[in-house]
Amino acid sequence: MKGNDLEVQMDQELLRARLSALADRSRFHILQIMANGAIGSCCDRIAAYENGCCVADVVAETGLAQPTVSHHLKALEKVNLVRREVRGPWTCYFPNPEAIEEISHGLRGSLILKRKDQNEHGNRDIVLSDSFFDEEKRCAELKNGCCT
Repeated sequence: MKGNDLEVQMDQELLRARLSALADRSRFHILQIMANGAIGSCCDRIAAYENGCCVADVVAETGLAQPTVSHHLKALEKVNLVRREVRGPWTCYFPNPEAIEEISHGLRGSLILKRKDQNEHGNRDIVLSDSFFDEEKRCAELKNGCCT
């Protein structure tokens, strides 16, 4: 396996792991409210702009049990969707916006359809835009009579 192929495979494995972590409703909700700054922190070591929280904050916001929240935060941390930082006696968690962006790019790169187009210059990859999924726009974009 070439270096690039290995990197793509590893990226896809990480993408699947992140999607799996987010497939859990509670984890998705926890990350969503963290990213939106909707969890107020009882910890004076977290500035409001950081969107951070401690386990007790998530427990208070979601009503989930402390061990359950700890489990979910650990699962999100494992795939780098949140980062953990110890500040004095508190363990604080912060959303990782770069990881969320990587999910978006990974999905787009993995799921946007490509096709081979034969022209006078030989084969070339054509990336089909989002209009491919819109039946009315699809025929206009493809222009090869593929739609009936």
